[in-house]
Amino acid sequence: MENKRLFNNFNLTNKEIEKILKEFDSDIKTAVKKITGKPNQDYEQIIRLEIFKSLSRNRKK
Repeated sequence: MENKRLFNNFNLTNKEIEKILKEFDSDIKTAVKKITGKPNQDYEQIIRLEIFKSLSRNRKK
């Protein structure tokens, strides 16, 4: 919950979000493997898209 408030106050650029996604790449892969029992690129992509949407939500248009 605290992280949600923390990131909602930032106006992150695409490059900043991409950097965050790269930093968490291995964590995303590990989580998907634990859930499905094997690597699954479709699930990994869904997680990355949801993270991107969440981090870019507060952009000023």
